[in-house]
Amino acid sequence: MTEIMGKCLGIPIRINPDREVVFCDELEFPCGWKPGDGYFLVKIEEGMICVGYVDGSHNLNIEFRGSDPEKLIREVTRQDFVDKPHAAYIAAEIILAHQCLKNGTEYIQR
Repeated sequence: MTEIMGKCLGIPIRINPDREVVFCDELEFPCGWKPGDGYFLVKIEEGMICVGYVDGSHNLNIEFRGSDPEKLIREVTRQDFVDKPHAAYIAAEIILAHQCLKNGTEYIQR
């Protein structure tokens, strides 16, 4: 078993040579979103990342703002209205928006 030193906890991590490895590039995931589920809008405004949740009636009633992507992701996913696939998508969008903010490039939500 290979061992590496963990950066976060400073303890050895043993890597099992028989571990399961999942190659994901060719996987397909059906879109589970349905009208009425709600959705997120992401933009950059006034030097901050803005993440708005729009409900099934198309009302944006809550918006998260900040420049720290980890804090934004943690707060958005703490809410009850986000499932795992949507959380992964919105996390990726927040990271992309953060990179655009840092690089001074335009952010367009995918």
